[in-house]
Amino acid sequence: MAYIKGSLTIILTSYFRTVTMTTTIINALRQAGFEEKEVAIYLCLVKNIEATAFEIAKLTKIPRTSVYTALESLKARGIVSSFKKNNVSYYTPESPNKLLQTFREKEKIIESIIPEIRALADKGGVNPTVKLYTGKEGMKLVLEDILETLEKENLKEISASFDPLLLEHLPQYFPNWLKRRKDMGIYTKLIIPYEKNILDYSKSNSHRETRAMPESFPFGCCMDIYADKIAFISFKDGELYSVILESPTITAMFKQFFFFTWNMLGEKSRV
Repeated sequence: MAYIKGSLTIILTSYFRTVTMTTTIINALRQAGFEEKEVAIYLCLVKNIEATAFEIAKLTKIPRTSVYTALESLKARGIVSSFKKNNVSYYTPESPNKLLQTFREKEKIIESIIPEIRALADKGGVNPTVKLYTGKEGMKLVLEDILETLEKENLKEISASFDPLLLEHLPQYFPNWLKRRKDMGIYTKLIIPYEKNILDYSKSNSHRETRAMPESFPFGCCMDIYADKIAFISFKDGELYSVILESPTITAMFKQFFFFTWNMLGEKSRV
C-alpha cells in the first residue's frame, strides 16, 4: 500500500490508542522541525523498540526508499541509532531525553552567533528601515524600543515633540515608562502644543525641559528622536498608528529641524 499524506494520525493512533496524546506528539514534533515521514518512523520505533527498514515500511505504509532516507536523517540528528543482528540492520530510538538535548545544543549554537548577527545588522544600517505598528500594544513596542535603544547605545537624551493627550491611551503603562526613563537618567527636550501645556507631566523638571509651540501651530501626533531613530505616534479614525524610522541621515536632518524650532521658541516659551 502506498503511503498517503495525511494518514499519519490514523496510523499512529492505532499504535498508541489515544488520539489526544498521539495528535499532541505529532504536532509538537512537526513544530520542532520534523518532516511527517520522520515523525511516523520515529514514533513507530518508540512503540516497537527496534525494527528493520522493511518492518518500518510495512507498519507505517511508507515506501522503503523513503524510510531509508528518513532514518539517515534521524540518525544524523542523534535520536535514532542502528545495529546489526544476523547481518541485518536494525534501528532503535535513543532515549527521549536525547530530543531535548539535541534542541538545547541547537539553541546554544544560535545563541552563540546572535551577537555577530546583531553586529552585521548594525553595520548594515545604510538603507533606511521603517516599521509600522498599530493599536496600544504597538505603541508600547515603540516606547520600549526608545528605552532599549538608548540603553544599548549608552545615550541619555531624547528630542521629542508630541501631543500629551495621545499618551492617555496608556494610563497605567505610561507613568511607569516615565519613571523608568527617569531612573535611567535620560533627559528629554520636549515641544508640546500650546493648548496642552497645562498638563502636569508636560511641565519642566529635573529630567525634562518643555517648551510650547505658539497657538497658531497646533499638532496632534508624537515624534521622538533618539539615537539614529525617529518614532512617530498618531491617532486617526479611531486607530493608533506608531512608526519607527531608522536612518542616520534622515534622523540627523530631523534633529536640525527640531533644534532650530527649539532655539526659536527660546526661554520665554518654557513651561
